[in-house]
Amino acid sequence: MKRRGPKRTPGEKELRKQVAEEFSKKWEELGTAAKAAKELGINPKSFYKYANGDDLPRIEVLRAAQRKWNVKWKFFDRSTLFRNAKPVVPEQLLLPLIQSVRQEDIEIEILPGTESSLQVRLKINFSTESSAKGKPFRQR
Repeated sequence: MKRRGPKRTPGEKELRKQVAEEFSKKWEELGTAAKAAKELGINPKSFYKYANGDDLPRIEVLRAAQRKWNVKWKFFDRSTLFRNAKPVVPEQLLLPLIQSVRQEDIEIEILPGTESSLQVRLKINFSTESSAKGKPFRQR
């Protein structure tokens, strides 16, 4: 019977093989798959699939194995492994363009809508260095 879904690339096959080897080693070391799964924060059923080479884990699982078990993934882009899942600073980064907007550059117009809606039109004139005469920047 033919397998449904996209074909696996050679890199995915090699990564799946390495995952199976590393997870099986840890399984033997800890004695049970449940303990190994608990260390990674995953379901034991999923751990069995990964250890048998039937499936690839999510990036979070690979990252957890990298950090907790000191696994070096050969066939994986390490930049995505070490990328933070959450922003370090929860504040929004202010762009210089947004910082340059003055109150007089903003125009808010309230338009009639339906009984259950309200239309608001927001116009912001961004001044640029190329507009020496103070004309607002317009996109084409």
